[in-house]
Amino acid sequence: MLTRALRPSIRIRRPHFDVPADSPKYFFRGEKGVTALFYALSAVFPEGERMFIDAVHHYRDRITDETLRQEMRAFAGQEAQHGRLHEAYNAHATAHGFDVAPISAAVKERNALLKKRLPPVARLATTAALEHFTALLAEAVLGADEVLAGVDPAHAALWRWHAAEETEHKAVAFDVLAQVSGSYLVRMRSYAVVSVMFPSFTLLHTLHLMRHDGTLLDARAHLGLLRFLFVEPGMLPKIAPGWRAYFRPDFHPWMRDDREQLQRWQATAGE
Repeated sequence: MLTRALRPSIRIRRPHFDVPADSPKYFFRGEKGVTALFYALSAVFPEGERMFIDAVHHYRDRITDETLRQEMRAFAGQEAQHGRLHEAYNAHATAHGFDVAPISAAVKERNALLKKRLPPVARLATTAALEHFTALLAEAVLGADEVLAGVDPAHAALWRWHAAEETEHKAVAFDVLAQVSGSYLVRMRSYAVVSVMFPSFTLLHTLHLMRHDGTLLDARAHLGLLRFLFVEPGMLPKIAPGWRAYFRPDFHPWMRDDREQLQRWQATAGE
């Protein structure tokens, strides 16, 4: 595990991405199913990021480690920017015929229900689990150029930026959970639920967008999506080792050292 001194700093950036109105509808190399998958992920981010901020912020007075307190503030800053930019991106998706609004509304309703029914520590453990999933996706995006090769540049830039920041703050919710609970049972109970619900809802949201777009019965769209997930670049095989690693009692997100991928992104982004 990397010591704090070796981990990358969590920077609050305020980028602006101009996704042209006339950019291709199926921006992911013309792949209809994969484009729907990316928009399905984007649809949940604004409300999801608000839930993450709230779950971590709840414990601000319990954390005495000043470095972690600073990381919590930076985490909130980054997640707020993610929410802001993905709201604009979702508006772009809507303008191109993707029905993202019902997905965002359902996530908002589901988060309100979780806040009402789950104790704060369970919401924090859920946040840590979801942050691990997003960190694994970020690792795949930054670690393999072929994932976004040939994708419309404005779209690719937004997804790489989001992946980079998910990498920077991937341990914050986990570290807060370790400070306030440290229970392996609490951590794994939420991870088991998230491991089922996250892919299930992502699939349902993707199919919803494809149905609304008129591509649900397009066999080529489904084959392209399956190829993306399992063959080339094979997102699911890429993230499988990291998914299993979370089950280790001694797991920590920075056991997976992503600094090289992050530095490559920083170089190309001109940082």
